[in-house]
Amino acid sequence: MRRVVLDALAFLAWFGPNATAAGQALRKEYEAGALGIVVPRSFTLDVLGAAARDGWPAEKLAGFAAETDRLGFERRDPAVTEVARWLERGLEPARAGYAALAAETGLPLLSADDDLVAGAASVAQPVSRG
Repeated sequence: MRRVVLDALAFLAWFGPNATAAGQALRKEYEAGALGIVVPRSFTLDVLGAAARDGWPAEKLAGFAAETDRLGFERRDPAVTEVARWLERGLEPARAGYAALAAETGLPLLSADDDLVAGAASVAQPVSRG
């Protein structure tokens, strides 16, 4: 099974108006049991923030959050020292957490966040956001 760290924007590329071919392919791979996903503990909050910025209404956000928590992604936080290294490189805290988790686990970070991909090029791979 392939394992990756997935960021919130790449996850949103799995669904509805945000769905992209790349996002749907990842979703199918996950649903087939061929993709293991590791995310920071802040993942649900990060997803909700990104969806809210995309204009999702409150009632849809609440339901989506509940579903996100049921997916069974492996949730873990990276070591603070690893986060600090990414902060020193100029990433914002939420982005630094994803990069740090990828670096710490040795897993690729799949991201639809252009700034994160650029700032964490050594661990991040782009996923089309649409």
